[in-house]
Amino acid sequence: MNSAYRLFAILLLCLVSLALILPGCGSSSSSTTSQPMDITSGTWTITATTSSGNSIMTATFTTFPCSQTSTYIGPTWIYSGAFSTKAGVCLTGGTPTSKTTGFTPQGLVFGVAANPVPANGTTTMTSGAAYFADLDSDGTDSDLYDLTGTFTASTKGLSGTYTCDPACPTCTGKSGTFSGTMN
Repeated sequence: MNSAYRLFAILLLCLVSLALILPGCGSSSSSTTSQPMDITSGTWTITATTSSGNSIMTATFTTFPCSQTSTYIGPTWIYSGAFSTKAGVCLTGGTPTSKTTGFTPQGLVFGVAANPVPANGTTTMTSGAAYFADLDSDGTDSDLYDLTGTFTASTKGLSGTYTCDPACPTCTGKSGTFSGTMN
């Protein structure tokens, strides 16, 4: 009986020790580290803010060869030349879909330095290789905007600014900010 009591006490001590040690292993309450973010692995919800309000669109990005010499940005605009001299990875949002009235996105094309975005890191849209086309106010052509933005892995987010491209006279002076999250 005395050895049965000792065996029970040792077993109880082992169980209590395990109960104190195991909750920290694999627990979701412990701090987590960011994972690399593949820009093409989800659908993005992007909000553009203008002086007249917000417009929201969704887009799913796919890669295309940066060596491509004619890249369509919506039905009206063509980027002639290769992004390869400016960007490491080239992505398109195809024809994003609008979630609000008065906002008709027609194309989204941009280059970035890297995809996936490193864990806890960022990557920026390549200057001179990031564009967005939107149906203009007369409903016949597209306005072209230059984008400057940053993708952040830890938040699965995107933020930046846009301005009317100098080649587009119908949107002169228009600019704003945008932000997005990957769903």
